[in-house]
Amino acid sequence: MTKLQARNYFTNLRKKISEDEINEKSEKIFNQWLVSGLNYFQSFHIFLSIIEKKEINTSFFVQYLWLNNKNVYCSKTKKNQLEHFKLTSDTSLKISKWGIPEPYNENPINLNTIDCVFVPLLAYDTSGNRIGYGKGYYDKFLSSHPNATKIGLSFFNPVSKIEDLEVTDIPLDYIITPEFYSAFPIEEK
Repeated sequence: MTKLQARNYFTNLRKKISEDEINEKSEKIFNQWLVSGLNYFQSFHIFLSIIEKKEINTSFFVQYLWLNNKNVYCSKTKKNQLEHFKLTSDTSLKISKWGIPEPYNENPINLNTIDCVFVPLLAYDTSGNRIGYGKGYYDKFLSSHPNATKIGLSFFNPVSKIEDLEVTDIPLDYIITPEFYSAFPIEEK
């Protein structure tokens, strides 16, 4: 499957999910993450959910991380790259023109190291290659943090293979869905 085919297919699948299903599946994904044992890291970078794109509700993760005194970071896009911010319960958020909750009236930080990154995606394959929205922001970010553990969160199962990968595409280390969590590669059934 090509990136374009996968984007179209999984965007259409997402459109069919109700708000109740999003919250139910998001909570199952969160619970799979707890069972996986991948919550031992100290610093986490997380994406904040775009409601219009029916993304996974990451607030379950954020609340848990705050309650467990973890360092939580998020980002916003500025001049074709990501700026990073410490995310606390006091962080002021504003919805961007792309529908992304982003910090405002906050100063960006230089994120030198990060233990774990929750990576947004539309689709992924059994080898851990992911498809995002096509701008490459996360691939650039992940390439500058090669030691960070990269976790994809998805409502759906993988495709067998993404055919048109580029050298700049950074693969995931783990995937978590409502039904399972796995390191890559995933054995096809």
